[in-house]
Amino acid sequence: MRHLACIAALLACCFSAGFDGGSAQPARAAETAILSAENFAELAPAGKEVDCIYGDVVLRNDRIIAVVARAGADRHANLRHRNIGGSLIDLTERHKPSDQFGVLYPLPSWKVEFVAIRVDGREVAGAATEIAAGERVELEFRGVPRSPADPSAAVPAATAKLVYALADGDEALSIATTFSNEGDAPVELRGLEGDPVRLDGEFELGIDKDLRLFWGVDRFWRQAYGVLPERATPSVSKQSIERGRPFVRIAPRAAATLAAGESRTVKRVVFPAADLVGVKALAARLQGKQLAAATVRVVDPQGPVADAELVVRVAERSDVYGYATADAAGTAILLLPPGTYDVAARHDARGETTVRLLAGGDSPIETTALLPAAAYVVGELTDGQGAPIACKIDIARVDGGPAPNFGPDSAVYGVRNLVYTPDGKFRVAVRPGEYDLLASHGPEYDAENVRITATAGEETTVALELVRSVDTTGWVSAEFHSHSSPSGDNTSSQLGRVLNLLAEHLEFAPCTEHARITSYDVHLETLGATERMATCPGMELTGQPLPLNHQNAFPLVHHEHAQNGGGPETHPDPVQQIMRIAMWDDGSDKLVQTNHPNIPQMLADRDLDGKGDGGFAEMFNWMDVIEVHPPYDIFKRPESLPTLPRERGNTMFHWLQLLNQGRRVPGVVNTDAHWNFHGSGWLRNFVKSSQDDPAHIDVMEMVHESEHGHVVMSNGPFLQVTASAAGADGSRRTVDVGDDLEAPQGKAEIAVRVQCPNWHDVNRVQVFVNGRPDPELNFTRRTHREMFGDGPVKFDQTIELQLESDAHVVVATIGEGLQLGRVYGPDQGQAPPTAVANPVFVDVDGNGFRANGDQLGLPLPLPESEPGENESAGRRHSHPLGHVHSHPH
Repeated sequence: MRHLACIAALLACCFSAGFDGGSAQPARAAETAILSAENFAELAPAGKEVDCIYGDVVLRNDRIIAVVARAGADRHANLRHRNIGGSLIDLTERHKPSDQFGVLYPLPSWKVEFVAIRVDGREVAGAATEIAAGERVELEFRGVPRSPADPSAAVPAATAKLVYALADGDEALSIATTFSNEGDAPVELRGLEGDPVRLDGEFELGIDKDLRLFWGVDRFWRQAYGVLPERATPSVSKQSIERGRPFVRIAPRAAATLAAGESRTVKRVVFPAADLVGVKALAARLQGKQLAAATVRVVDPQGPVADAELVVRVAERSDVYGYATADAAGTAILLLPPGTYDVAARHDARGETTVRLLAGGDSPIETTALLPAAAYVVGELTDGQGAPIACKIDIARVDGGPAPNFGPDSAVYGVRNLVYTPDGKFRVAVRPGEYDLLASHGPEYDAENVRITATAGEETTVALELVRSVDTTGWVSAEFHSHSSPSGDNTSSQLGRVLNLLAEHLEFAPCTEHARITSYDVHLETLGATERMATCPGMELTGQPLPLNHQNAFPLVHHEHAQNGGGPETHPDPVQQIMRIAMWDDGSDKLVQTNHPNIPQMLADRDLDGKGDGGFAEMFNWMDVIEVHPPYDIFKRPESLPTLPRERGNTMFHWLQLLNQGRRVPGVVNTDAHWNFHGSGWLRNFVKSSQDDPAHIDVMEMVHESEHGHVVMSNGPFLQVTASAAGADGSRRTVDVGDDLEAPQGKAEIAVRVQCPNWHDVNRVQVFVNGRPDPELNFTRRTHREMFGDGPVKFDQTIELQLESDAHVVVATIGEGLQLGRVYGPDQGQAPPTAVANPVFVDVDGNGFRANGDQLGLPLPLPESEPGENESAGRRHSHPLGHVHSHPH
């Protein structure tokens, strides 16, 4: 009886809303509002892909929440979703919000203006307005198409009326666009045929011709969407689906031509559901088709299986009808057209079984799918003092069978075969068998590996201690460049990015999303880790040309729910763009970082034709640090300069050339991570700090120490370098990397110390003098065995220097023929352990350091100049109004 009541209640919700927004009896009043500081927390949807800000319009009822972007040429959601004024940008169910929507453009390439919000024809203000039973809210925009020949000009006599509509009880948002040609000649207009749609990340996309439905489903994040035209069967090209940027054609191609005096209206509804079966069920209901309810319970010998995936196929057919996911009680209620179905219940830790359903009979349909028992791994990891520790656990089968798959690259706590935990505790289900568990917490800690046998139906407990074997007192590890979903060019959970950083023991990490200032603070609070990682708001300003015109800056002022988070727009001139971000927030003190540059292009050859034209050299007046990864490239010499805009060449080598031209820009390395599978950690900067406790790290100290070049770049090893020399008065001075040192008669000493944890090693230390490896200052385990150790301290020596002239001295270490290994995953784990210190600038004649101009045997198209003519010992950021902030080294 309880089951019959459940089915009856479910079917009571199955109404036909129609294209005019018909509704059933409401459970609560619908609402509309222009989002503001006063109502945002209450009305905005929840989900990984929420893009709404103040000024956007929310439409919601008891079933769905939709957000339409405010009109305006400056309204952008993120790096990829641009010019979204008047577009649908957020959509999710009300009772289980998980917004994964990208954008649907009803008027692509049109200039859109806001007209009004109306309830049953009466205009209402932007404040929150409840909609009474039987009423319907309409949000109206007016569009004017832009000329393809001249985007700044409008096509005369052509207009569009765009109306979004929602009534109480509706499960779908109605969108109607009326195109009118008021002129005397036919016009061809973009937008009549259909809608460009962006559903990014792990979305699967497709067409159901029987239902006239375009659908997209993200199975992991449990959100699916449907677009249903009023009459036409939608079509989407295979190529656009493969690119993840489908153009959903909802009218014939000929519809693009509008005769003189003609008007034409295109209608469609857009709707969310938890899964693909749900989207198809709603599409069927909207068309008055019959459906039958079936209940599938998924169990194993221990009881219900939560989160089991159901793959529904029409019997005797191989193609998939839809997907669904069992709830916490292992139950899924499927609404299906009458017929016979094979339903495969599957779970990564339990395998798969198939049951047959006959939907549409006289009796309620209920069946149980029995899966084999899973095994469970329960872990509790601590640091050397027994305290909980954030960490990453790689779980691999010993027999070479398929590794566990806990979630996609965008996930948080389980990403492919990795478990991320903020406190060392975890419990995961796996298939019975033998496993190797490798737990790690970044390169200052030893990793621990344990082999276990996981038994069906039982828990295997793992207790490991991760000991800090590398002493980095006075230095903190930092990541200056990584991304997550708010950037728009990926869909990784930002919570997952922060957990990545914590698990990899990054102690300072500004938030640097593309095109948007945002913050990690709320995620650190969620993870209980506000004292374990220092952070601040920042952004990456990402323009053209690629990859040169990308700059990070932090700290910046975060204006929550404002356009770009309060950050600047791009500029097509890299000099103007870097100047813009350097002077943002009224010229505030900040770190400006040039990302993944083509250094020869910037320094000398802007069009890459091999002829010197000054490049974008003025950018050096505004940058504080420059990315030069990967660090191991310092041991390679390129044969030629990069010749294509997207090429960067050997950035480390070109940085050494840059230093020889007197451009003293400290180098940094960053992951630029976009996904959460081994995303963060495999590159890092060790930055000098007066505070070792992340809870007390000062952001501005990180800025200033980085500007001064007090940075060691690494993918694992911790390299310490100091230089010392006796002055003319006999006193001895010791300096850090990035500093200047007077060394009369060129006599100096360099103290070099290298430490590694138990999972990687180095076997070479090399000193580079003015960018060239000195063969007399090359120390390897093979040639200088007595200098190298086998414990955490791999090298601890003082090296004598005898310099003939001024020189910048760079020390690098590498594990030649070695790899970082499994801790950093299948890709980055193949790299050799490497660390590179920023240079010490040694002045041998007492007249100040002067660069020697050496181009290291690979000539740059530079104008002839005397050595030292282009010296730059620091950036000077000059504000147009006269404000200045300067960072001398």
